Amino acid sequence: MFELFLEHTFGRARAGQYTIEELASFLHFCDMYQCSHTRKFVISRIQSSRYHFHPAQLINLAVQYSTRAIFPFAFKRLVDTPITQLNAQHWQLLGNDVFTTLVYVQAALEEHRRIVATEEPKILMHAGDCQDPVGCNEDWHAIWWNGMARFLLDGRNPQPYRDAVKRFKDLQFGRVSRGCKELMLRIIEQGTAFTHADQFIEEACNRLVEKLVFDSSSSV
Repeated sequence: MFELFLEHTFGRARAGQYTIEELASFLHFCDMYQCSHTRKFVISRIQSSRYHFHPAQLINLAVQYSTRAIFPFAFKRLVDTPITQLNAQHWQLLGNDVFTTLVYVQAALEEHRRIVATEEPKILMHAGDCQDPVGCNEDWHAIWWNGMARFLLDGRNPQPYRDAVKRFKDLQFGRVSRGCKELMLRIIEQGTAFTHADQFIEEACNRLVEKLVFDSSSSV
């Protein structure tokens, strides 16, 4: 903790990373003596090294020391963590509210992913250059199932929505006309199906922050 104090006061940066225990101790010190400027500095150090800590540790820190700035990043990382990779210690750090919300969010996102993967957007109106609407529809369905569905539902390496769309664009589209392809790709990029997951996570995160991180006046 003394090294962190020296860094804040004299700009003497430490060579290695601070542990989560050191950062928590300094936050406790700042809250005890109401050192708001020093507190902001500590939070900035936590944010700059946030990838070095497990999201459960960051969430525990955010809740325990009323630090809203840390919570959203940590919760989004937590959602991307398979539930099988969380142990009893992680559950204890998270608490019942966060852990229960995590299970619900992951289940809802998995269901949404399956729906998106298996129900392709329909070509309601074919482009002017489409000479074979029937074949266009058939190949669009086949490409979606063999491309997008495979990317999203890959058991070993499921792709995030943005990465799946990027890879999908590079596929061969068979009898799908160029105009129909461009139209459907615009619909995919502009549609809500692929942004629903991010919005859902954000809403769940906001509810937890409002419920668990009480002292917003001292949270930066």
